[in-house]
Amino acid sequence: MKEKSLEIIREKLHKMKILLAEMEETLNTISGKDVSAPPENLIPRIFVWYEIYLKDGIVDHKEFLEIGEKYGYDRRGLGGFFSWNNPSLKYVGIKNEKIALSKWAADYVETYKEWIEKNIDNYRKQ
Repeated sequence: MKEKSLEIIREKLHKMKILLAEMEETLNTISGKDVSAPPENLIPRIFVWYEIYLKDGIVDHKEFLEIGEKYGYDRRGLGGFFSWNNPSLKYVGIKNEKIALSKWAADYVETYKEWIEKNIDNYRKQ
């Protein structure tokens, strides 16, 4: 029972952090500060890309799972990174043992790097 209560509180805290980050972004926009956020459909995906980007764009499978979980992804939901015609991640290596960030996803990270670094702690699960 105690664990369930703690999990509920953690989830609510996580949602509050996201809301605060969004409110700060709105205040910045209203006040005229040029702090561009990535498109909403890329959040929290862009944080996963960022973490892989920081590791020279390549991680092993275990690292990828850990990174995904940090941003609220269920392991089953991580397959979306490898789907579509031009996936953001792909398997590489002789035995496909590594996961690499695509060039276009790395470009997004570079475009929004300032915003990512400013907001990453608000989106990271504890």
